[in-house]
Amino acid sequence: MFLKHLELKNFRNYININLDLKCGLILFLGENGAGKTNLLESVFYLANGKSHRLTTQNDLINHESDYCIIRGLIESGGDDKLIEIQLNNDGSLKIKFNKVFVKNKSSFTPSLATVIFSPDDLRIIKSSPFYRRNFIDDILEKTDSNFLNLRLKYQKILNQRNSLLKSISGFNISNSNNTIEIWNEKLIETGSLIIKKRLVLIKLIKPVFIKYMNYFFNKRNFDIKYMFSWERLQSSDESFLNENFEKGPNMQSSYFLKQKNYEYDNEDNEYIGDTSVKNELESNHSETIKNFDKSEDSNDLYINNKKLNDKNNLDNLNNNPGNFPMQFDKVDKVFEEKLDYYFKKDVSVKTTTIGPHRDDLTIFIDGCDIRNFGSQGQQRIAAICLKLAELDLLAESIKEKPILLLDDVLSELDLERKHLLLKLIGNNFQTFITAANFDYLKDIDLKYCEKYLVKDNKIIRYQD
Repeated sequence: MFLKHLELKNFRNYININLDLKCGLILFLGENGAGKTNLLESVFYLANGKSHRLTTQNDLINHESDYCIIRGLIESGGDDKLIEIQLNNDGSLKIKFNKVFVKNKSSFTPSLATVIFSPDDLRIIKSSPFYRRNFIDDILEKTDSNFLNLRLKYQKILNQRNSLLKSISGFNISNSNNTIEIWNEKLIETGSLIIKKRLVLIKLIKPVFIKYMNYFFNKRNFDIKYMFSWERLQSSDESFLNENFEKGPNMQSSYFLKQKNYEYDNEDNEYIGDTSVKNELESNHSETIKNFDKSEDSNDLYINNKKLNDKNNLDNLNNNPGNFPMQFDKVDKVFEEKLDYYFKKDVSVKTTTIGPHRDDLTIFIDGCDIRNFGSQGQQRIAAICLKLAELDLLAESIKEKPILLLDDVLSELDLERKHLLLKLIGNNFQTFITAANFDYLKDIDLKYCEKYLVKDNKIIRYQD
């Protein structure tokens, strides 16, 4: 799989760009602000129908135009596929797949798979649990056609339960038990399935991630652990939560993240960013949510493309304690017990403190949390290795290598690890790398890669 031709019209700073591309390593050189990230963003949009940055549709359109076009010719499985997307500043869009108009982004997104690493992805390692959950869930959306619908369905149920909690006071808490049990049942059904699917994915990611980390760092021990919300509450996070809830919702912390023009991430919300992006996602999938319960595969679990609903497969998972932090079929029961146990706390703080919307992922280096004990270089490599593990998982899922997009990945790496990363990537699949400084590339052999210069809103072939 690779992008053979890319055409941009009025996309951000690019008025008219036409690029014929080859399968292999492609380097884009340019000063900061030249538009290198915008180029990668356009490729990501072709593959996912959305930007990897927190942005609105109008942000993608050049300020001197009222529309933009992204057009890409993809070779996949020996066939050519043409994707054309026109975004208009009135919020509308037109999509063509192989020159035929289609209604939904889902009609073309399976045709192109990408994995992107940007400097912001360090948040997966260093920032709040939201970013780690989002990393896992984004992979599941790419590999499980039902997961986005499941995620949105859980969000709706969670919102309903939280609305009920806000209406409960001390004197009517007993009268609300019947109603809360209804929402608990729905929350457990959808939430447990999300947790199980995440656990299956962690089982796949863990050995690949460790393999890549050992490639960059010898004689170190690495691990990944899925942290349930009730485990976090039982640890020091419980006092941390109590402290923040007492101070109120305006407290800025890892639980309450406030940004200009963006929503609070109070860990109940599966989305963070401009509200129009959230509304667009929900409106695009409103019909599929209605039909979610009718889907035959909505409750299926997969690992290596094999269903896990079969009893023998589930027994195999349960009999291997090293696979998961608890017996796989006990997630529903434990979730139910913890919801009951923390009910009074939920009423007190007026929100749901238990569930996959508050779970976390911890990465360990020599038994210590890499967030607190890892060096800047180790944290950066860990983020890169997570993305490389995602690349391998997607390749296994679609039976082709996705396109790898690396934005400014070389700037913070020492020379040894620059060599190791480029050697690891090789020239066997399409990889876009951006760099702002030619000094990053000294002493690195890049004779086998294509080079482009990004300057003055243009992209031209660079000759050594």
